[in-house]
Amino acid sequence: MQGFVCKAVRLIGGAALLMLASCAHVGPGSGEAAGAPGCRQETPEVFVLEGRITPALATCVAAAFQPTTREVILNSMGGDVASALDIAGQFEGRRLTMRVRGQCNSSCANYFLPLAGRIVVEPGALILLHGGVDPWTVERTRQQRPAGPDPTGSGGPGALAARQADFAAQNRIPPGWLLYREARSDGLVVKGLSRSLRPRGRSVLVEEPMLRSCLTGADIEPYQDDLRRRWLGSYRRLGLYLSRIEPSGATVCVPGA
Repeated sequence: MQGFVCKAVRLIGGAALLMLASCAHVGPGSGEAAGAPGCRQETPEVFVLEGRITPALATCVAAAFQPTTREVILNSMGGDVASALDIAGQFEGRRLTMRVRGQCNSSCANYFLPLAGRIVVEPGALILLHGGVDPWTVERTRQQRPAGPDPTGSGGPGALAARQADFAAQNRIPPGWLLYREARSDGLVVKGLSRSLRPRGRSVLVEEPMLRSCLTGADIEPYQDDLRRRWLGSYRRLGLYLSRIEPSGATVCVPGA
């Protein structure tokens, strides 16, 4: 069950061309051939995690991550859900500073940022969401793929959805952050947000109001002014639109939803 909600997006701003990826991969093997996994203990207190999230990266983190770590530098386009949850297990309960350098998209944003005690979004960096493994995604995947044994060994999307639900409950992650949609819906209505976001096929650029309202347990360094300067001006906003990315604007998570 590989790559069922995995896509690349392209952002155009001025003369620069920035390639990002927004990926939630449901099975191993997503990009392992691209090279060695990107993780290292840079100093006793700083850990670096970069590149696509794969089983190899999860293995790297399990071997290299040290309990002295206080800060994790993230630069990831996302990737395999099961591997991201494995990595997140290393971060749970530590209230680490998480520093977004470049991008933290999809599984990186879904499962790592909610565990942070402090979040720093560096100048020019982006956080993109396009949803986790919710009942709507499971239903759609089962409709599109024939029944049979799961070749990835992950238990299939239903097992991943259950694992994500347990993780979200344990860490009090609101459904709005995971862009949670119920089965038998049209896929457009997200539970727990103040307004509908993410029309089918789009990703959400997380602005500061959404981040603060969804991840209330983290101290968040201000970054909205930088987003306005770099990404939300007229021609760059057009680049986001053409890349099928929707800024979250004033949308916030609704408590208790």
